[in-house]
Amino acid sequence: MIKALATMLFSVLLCLGSVVDGSAQQFTTQGWVFGFVLGGNAVSFENKPSDRGVLVGPRVGYSFNRIVTLYASGSYADIDIQEFDAFDKVTFAHIDYGVRLHLANSRRWVPYGDLALTFWPVSDVLKNGERTTTDFSGLPSFSLGGGLAIYLSKAWALDVNFKLGKGYFKDVEVDNISDGGTSEHLHKFLDIHAESARLTVGVSWWP
Repeated sequence: MIKALATMLFSVLLCLGSVVDGSAQQFTTQGWVFGFVLGGNAVSFENKPSDRGVLVGPRVGYSFNRIVTLYASGSYADIDIQEFDAFDKVTFAHIDYGVRLHLANSRRWVPYGDLALTFWPVSDVLKNGERTTTDFSGLPSFSLGGGLAIYLSKAWALDVNFKLGKGYFKDVEVDNISDGGTSEHLHKFLDIHAESARLTVGVSWWP
């Protein structure tokens, strides 16, 4: 999962590098910033093979200087689960409260590190086309990653971001699990470990 997404990120950066001029000029911008991203989300439950979905979401932040930006963001992806027995389709969301630390420079290419406190709300949980549990949310965890801001002007930038996280869902109530190959439905509470990897490309705007 991680290797595949990292390869995709490298390919995107190569493509962007071929069309963006890296000439010297100050592009890092301060103040309020608004963004929107589109990308992919790979999710793995209990170390099962990862499942993927298309991720979208907004972001709002404030840059105190050329280095530090605090932000809040939300995103979601519809994930089809292949090999985890408890459910086979979910809407998997991320809510991040984070900080970005930019490597301030005078060029269009501005790399940054990204650390966020992350919440994972899960909704629309289905098993065999039926709702199998109520919506649930993971315990707060941390996501770690980085990215590259590629400035098109002083007010607009492309934003390529890669982020990894591990989380834990405690006492997830599941009503629609067949036991031992029978059709009997059992009432269970599960503790579920999960991993999430996100690769997104978006835009940032400083009004």
